[in-house]
Amino acid sequence: MLKIGEKYCFEDDLSDRQSCLLFDKEDGSWSVDIVFKEGDFRGEIIAPSICINSIDSNKSSVKDLVGETFSVNTLEECDEREDTFYIYESEPMIFYKLEIVEIKDDNAHIKCCGILIVDGYEEPYEEENFEIDSVLPVIESVNDWKKFGL
Repeated sequence: MLKIGEKYCFEDDLSDRQSCLLFDKEDGSWSVDIVFKEGDFRGEIIAPSICINSIDSNKSSVKDLVGETFSVNTLEECDEREDTFYIYESEPMIFYKLEIVEIKDDNAHIKCCGILIVDGYEEPYEEENFEIDSVLPVIESVNDWKKFGL
């Protein structure tokens, strides 16, 4: 689930191959993509999403990621990594902290919080706090999608 500010909540959309924790067994890197179901945001219907690109680790197993955290502390760092949050269009986040809470039954419980840019066209740009608490499929190879009926 995604919460933006105090008023707006969006459920995870796990209906296709867009939401997952992707783990590369060869180099231990991992990434997170989450698409959320459509909902109201300030009187408009949107389907937000977040993309956190590859994070290096020295882990040899996805289970070893439990307890891992990753933070980006500046807008510039987020932009350089090309991590994005999609509201009206893709925008970098001002900062975020991502944590892998648990991995169980081929699913990863992740939490993420930070500040996102809601509208990058505003001067100054408009920002809002966000919180994510989601359980996502763990994907280590293309064949893993079959476990989830996708």
